Amino acid sequence: MVDNSFYNNKGPFSLSELANIIGCDCLGDKNKLIYDLAVVEEAKSNEICFITQKYKNLYKSSKAGAFIISKGIISKDNKNKLVSENPHFDMAKVASAFYPDSDYPKFFFSKTDQKTKLDKTIRVSENSFIHKNASIGNNSEIGLNSVIGPGVTIGKNCLIGDNVSIYFSKIGDNVKIYQGVKLGSEGFGFIMNKDEFKKIPQLGRVIVGNNVEIGANSTVDRGSIGDTIIDDYCMIDNIVHLGHNVKLGKRCIIAAMSGISGSTTIGDNVMIGGQVGISGHLKIGNNVRIAAKTGVMKNIEDNNVIAGYPSEKILDWHRNTIILKNLRKNDKKD
Repeated sequence: MVDNSFYNNKGPFSLSELANIIGCDCLGDKNKLIYDLAVVEEAKSNEICFITQKYKNLYKSSKAGAFIISKGIISKDNKNKLVSENPHFDMAKVASAFYPDSDYPKFFFSKTDQKTKLDKTIRVSENSFIHKNASIGNNSEIGLNSVIGPGVTIGKNCLIGDNVSIYFSKIGDNVKIYQGVKLGSEGFGFIMNKDEFKKIPQLGRVIVGNNVEIGANSTVDRGSIGDTIIDDYCMIDNIVHLGHNVKLGKRCIIAAMSGISGSTTIGDNVMIGGQVGISGHLKIGNNVRIAAKTGVMKNIEDNNVIAGYPSEKILDWHRNTIILKNLRKNDKKD
């Protein structure tokens, strides 16, 4: 369910109306009302999701009220379907229909939009802006030239540095966000369809747990459908990027200049070295250690230590490095 404190829902729409919007054939109850959209794992009986080959194993177990589905994976059942040549593209069009203001965010605010009454324990520096619909917990401090957008909630005892912008976010207690951090920014989401592309509305949030620290000039994109989540006690260094719908477990540590692509899930107690790159839609298990400059392009099971590009178990990487050195030595001798 999309958070209506950030976005205004223009639904419901009947299935036949949605079919007309995206130009698809409708199979099932054409009069069924759809109230929202969701990811396939979380969709309810009054919501719609999309199914491609990547997610077809989730189709049978999904409780969604309707599916935007490609022709190649249609099955004979009683589920409501909109048959699409490009389900991802058409889902973006449906998202725009439900939330027409979500294609591009609003950045202009007048003086009347500014929050003027705060608890006496909250300290806000000059030239910072807090939207009147935002909520700031007691004993929090906000630095110079920072922006707290509409609907944002920040917990107790939080420290927000200079030149920070926070939009579409829910933040827990005792969180420290350092200079230049951008939370809730646009995810890099678009989809091509023949000779056109469609920006995918970013309808999710950034959820930050308790006792988290986020280093200077780091960026965390909000989710597209669903949320980007940073769980409790995570420590994130400077210049780190988390893409849309990334999920960090508890007590994760990420060193500087690392990037995690969209929809990747990181387990608990994971340590990630500097300049690590992790591809999208992966699952990294619990207690994993990733050496600096590693390129991760496949799932990693629990309790592994990995290194190299492409990534492999660190002992294998060391052995391969030694073998290559010996081969070079032999080449020189010849």
